[in-house]
Amino acid sequence: MAMNEQETRYHLIDPVLRAKGYDDITKLKCETPAPVEPTGPKGRRKKGSGRTDYLLCVKAGTMPKPLPVAVLEAKKEDEEPLKGMQQAKKYSECERFEVKYVFASNGHLYGEYDHFTKMQAGTFPLKDFITHKDLTARYAKDTGIDLGTPEAQILFMPDSPPWNKYRYYQDAAIRAAFEKILLKIQNGEDPRVLLSLATGAGKTIIATNLLWRLNEAGQLPKPALFICDRDELRTQAYEKLSAAFGDNVRIVKTEKGENAAKNARIHIATYQTLGLDDETPDDKIASFLTEHYPENAFSIIIIDECHRSAWGKWSEVLKRNPKAIHIGLTATPRKLVTSKELPTEELEISANNFNYFGEPVYEYTLAQAQEDGYLAACEIVKRKADIDNRVFTKQEILDAKVTNIKTGQLLTEADLTKDKYTGKDFDDEVFIEMRTPAMCADLFQQLIENGGPEQKVIIFCNREIHADRVVMYMNNLYTKWCKQNNQTIKDDYAFKCMGGTNNGADKIEPMRGSGQRAFIACTVDLLEAGVDIERLNAIVFFRYLKSAIKFYQMVGRGTRIHEETEKYKFWLYDYTGVSDLFGTKFISKPPRPGGGGNGGGGDDGGNTGGGEGEAPAIGEVRGHAVKITPQGRFILGNRDGKEIAIPVDEYRKEIIQRVVGEAHNLDEFRQLWIETQKRQSLINHILEANFSPEVIKEIDKMNDYDMFDFFGHVGYKAKAYKRTERGSHYIAENQTWFAGMDKNAAIVLKAFGYQFSLDGTDALETPALWQVPEIKAAGGINALKTFGSPNNIIIEAKGRLFSA
Repeated sequence: MAMNEQETRYHLIDPVLRAKGYDDITKLKCETPAPVEPTGPKGRRKKGSGRTDYLLCVKAGTMPKPLPVAVLEAKKEDEEPLKGMQQAKKYSECERFEVKYVFASNGHLYGEYDHFTKMQAGTFPLKDFITHKDLTARYAKDTGIDLGTPEAQILFMPDSPPWNKYRYYQDAAIRAAFEKILLKIQNGEDPRVLLSLATGAGKTIIATNLLWRLNEAGQLPKPALFICDRDELRTQAYEKLSAAFGDNVRIVKTEKGENAAKNARIHIATYQTLGLDDETPDDKIASFLTEHYPENAFSIIIIDECHRSAWGKWSEVLKRNPKAIHIGLTATPRKLVTSKELPTEELEISANNFNYFGEPVYEYTLAQAQEDGYLAACEIVKRKADIDNRVFTKQEILDAKVTNIKTGQLLTEADLTKDKYTGKDFDDEVFIEMRTPAMCADLFQQLIENGGPEQKVIIFCNREIHADRVVMYMNNLYTKWCKQNNQTIKDDYAFKCMGGTNNGADKIEPMRGSGQRAFIACTVDLLEAGVDIERLNAIVFFRYLKSAIKFYQMVGRGTRIHEETEKYKFWLYDYTGVSDLFGTKFISKPPRPGGGGNGGGGDDGGNTGGGEGEAPAIGEVRGHAVKITPQGRFILGNRDGKEIAIPVDEYRKEIIQRVVGEAHNLDEFRQLWIETQKRQSLINHILEANFSPEVIKEIDKMNDYDMFDFFGHVGYKAKAYKRTERGSHYIAENQTWFAGMDKNAAIVLKAFGYQFSLDGTDALETPALWQVPEIKAAGGINALKTFGSPNNIIIEAKGRLFSA
């Protein structure tokens, strides 16, 4: 019998690698967690483990850590070694693992893909595999990096002790940054680096380990500056960096007339602290920066959420430190689109992240992180208020005697700034009296149906006055529900979160840490970025958006996994169609003249600040009934490396196509299903394409059915039986068969029906089956030997079980 993948690695591949100079240090096993799937209210991890590959490394001299440069995929002994070696796929894997070569072997032969030539080669005998010495020389030659220089030591430094739990993509991002830095320095150029990783992937940990490795290699002669635009981001950075560097990390601020960070190795600052935000008067620009820091004061500057910083005055810190390494971190790198030619100084600094930093040296998307099991899966529920299709003219609003929602006074023609008002204006410039309560009631019902009302949720609203009303309606719905269900009303169920302790910011911490209070945060965009709430169960959009940048940042609040509460999924409730922004490019237009530079950069056309300011008068339109209608359910998936909301019907169809492609009719399917290896191969064929049949089974309300009946019904139009029905039918219809065998064998085979009723086919293909007391007492598998070959008997029993 041919060896499986694990046996092939151990018996065939490992001995060859050892003989070629790859020891346990230069042959790292790269393992990811089990993938997640959006099954049930909180999702789950799939059974088994994630992917496992070898990372082949090079080691230079006495450097403490090897450098991964290649992936070696082990395949089963009887698999063709070039299977899956398509050029595009291997190019993608080089990018994802930040390696230059990909090898694949079945233990006898191997093939390879070269990132530099974009060429495939093979097959070759595994005994001729490249040696460690030759791979080291090949990497140095192909990259142009002189591994013998002192600067190259950064490639071989270990991570900081607090943050050394290995995630391949974090290590890959750091290595990609270092490779560009080394090549730029070798060419006499100033290094500018862009890293793009999905929200929740740990960009701050990447920054911490990047600085740690530089420091350990002696490549941090001057202090480093970590700069961001929000206090939450600053606090988050301080927690991560100080865990590694201790008191060598300080927050930039005035203390006794001096800079509190004066003697630290790592300085953490907001633009506001440095006098670089756009609220700073022109005569005070960079006041703190110029007072406390000379030009070229830093070795490296890391700009967190660099997409938010376009068009701001913060660029002064880069202009004053041109010799420093500049690294931009973001989940949504911005490309600027404009019909006019911009001034050179505006193009030089990161109005366009790509113009300034260059293309990202490393990218890790939400879809990739979900496939790897590092970020939560997502199910999308789209709903719509029917009135959003309505258009109100200015004259209609005046004729309806609409009043100012704040003062109760009639609106005049001068109060109305538009000729027409549509859905995107509702709850922003025009309030439809019944729209918000209808949407809140619908959302509350969705929460009840999908895990209960006491979930952690962020609702993104149009403006503060909108958030106030959403808070009121959600609290009223919750209070009514608690009374009807004899539940204790918990504190701060729904609350407004607009910044400041008097405006809800003090509720963020209990929302993050407590399961007993602070459930529904209603905000405009305070929680758009920089706030980690791992246990967050749902993101809700009651506001319209144009900007993919804002959308992805908002969605990113829900992507983190929370092992403690077994949260592996988040829900996206979309009432405005914003989920159509999945997979779109992060493009923005220049800001409107006088529009400020708070990071909006033309991201969105609507209200983004959250305050009312000089907003136009808001009229309340009464007398219109509002109905919420379903617009479909979707699974967030991956197509060509981009996230896409896949309609459930399409998702179901793609799963079934894979089933009927393996078995063309019900009889073929039944025969495939009763043979364990063929069944598992079919399941793997589906799972490897990142589809989850369990999700559709749940949506189709077939949780009481085995996967055999689900596939049989959906794929072949067969009558579906619940597990209990099929198990009982098997026992009742095979009494004559049981009577013709030994008593103990009959007990064992009847028990198959009972076990199937409990847990379906899986129950019959686990070693635990033979430990069931009834089966064990009857002699287990040995009891079947009195009736023939146990394996043949088990297959016959399955055939009878699935014959109905």
